[in-house]
Amino acid sequence: MNQQAYKKTYKPLILWLLFFLAASTLMPMGINRIMQEHLKMTWGAGAEVKMILMFMVLAIDGLMWMIYAGEYVYWINGGPSFEEAKAAGSEKRKAYAEAHLKVFLKMTLLCCIYLAISLLFRFPMGIDIVAITAAVVGAAIKTMPIRFD
Repeated sequence: MNQQAYKKTYKPLILWLLFFLAASTLMPMGINRIMQEHLKMTWGAGAEVKMILMFMVLAIDGLMWMIYAGEYVYWINGGPSFEEAKAAGSEKRKAYAEAHLKVFLKMTLLCCIYLAISLLFRFPMGIDIVAITAAVVGAAIKTMPIRFD
């Protein structure tokens, strides 16, 4: 990205937040309607929670991809300020964002594997929530040593 074209903006973040809010609110209703009307089946709250948890994990990946694609590294807590990011150049911003993205993509893979096992063995909803939350928090902690310098 051209140094001159690199501008501070939070519009994509606001759009992501609005999408996330709308999708996480409407998704359970949509899933239930599709399951009941088109597939003529119902499913328990546990399966619905698993779908919502997976959506949330994928939404975090989407946010990290947005940071990578737009080089919005100043959105990352503990990351550079906008001025530092602009001065560093595109290559450094991309590398920093990519390091974060890779951690979260690995976390998503682990969450997918866990949720598949959870569906197979019908783990309780509470365990799913704790496991996925722990995975997200663990990924966030794993990114803390990543430095922009």
